[in-house]
Amino acid sequence: MTSTLFAIALITSAPVPIPEPSTELWQVAPGTSAKVWTVTDKPSEKKRALVLIPGLHVHPLRPAKATKPELRDWQQPKSELVKALAKDFDVFAFGYSQTISADEVAQGPGLRDTVANLRKSGYTEIVLVGHSAGGVIGRQFVEQNPDAGVTRLIAIAAPFAGAEAATLNVGYPKVQAPFVKSLAPEARKEAMRGNKFALNADTEFACVVCRLKRGDTDGVVLVRSQWPEDLQQLGIPAVIAPVSHFDAMDNATTAKTILELAKGKLTRWSTEEVDTARKILFAEQPARSNFLRRQAK
Repeated sequence: MTSTLFAIALITSAPVPIPEPSTELWQVAPGTSAKVWTVTDKPSEKKRALVLIPGLHVHPLRPAKATKPELRDWQQPKSELVKALAKDFDVFAFGYSQTISADEVAQGPGLRDTVANLRKSGYTEIVLVGHSAGGVIGRQFVEQNPDAGVTRLIAIAAPFAGAEAATLNVGYPKVQAPFVKSLAPEARKEAMRGNKFALNADTEFACVVCRLKRGDTDGVVLVRSQWPEDLQQLGIPAVIAPVSHFDAMDNATTAKTILELAKGKLTRWSTEEVDTARKILFAEQPARSNFLRRQAK
């Protein structure tokens, strides 16, 4: 009886394995077509890699598509974003199935292996650029893997404090529910409370905060969620992009902003700079950020 109870205790106390998403990495620049990348492929003379991480893409009519990695239009070689980034980087597109939570995607081996293999291949700089949930995944990854070799992270319209749209129970197939629900405000709070990893002081990080012309949202994610209190306290810089959530990665001006952030050193803001940005972002004052000009010096 005692041995049976001991065996049961061992079983019930064993850690639950994290589900592994299906992932893929394509190289989308240089070149005119996307190709699956392998570690045996050598970098170009640039030696700088940039990885594009997409956010949620719902498949209400074809739920099976959510179980497979896919390339978004803005990740394609002929997109304005990729063409702009290709001037300074070898550009890669990361794809992943969306049937588990965003946190589990970040903790899975797919992105970790991607970064490790890019390093092994000879890239000396690795930049992660995440849109929407992709920014959440990127942040989780760099927090939990500070020594992985990521040079900098840029998050565009990322719902770090969640998005109310993720609380809805319509518009997406059941198979995508874990991923969608992980982006709800309460789920993000719970994830932050359970996060045992702090953002490394040396991590280069910037938020591109998307906002409609009038209002405190990009149409999906509140401005305060894209640049939450904890990132403000860390001095993470924020750059305003006057564009909607869904148009952010197809916008020429945003593409230029992403390129400037990706190729320059990202320094933390002082308390005064954070306070100034708070007035601009949250008091809805029209102003232009001088952040890019300061980075270029």
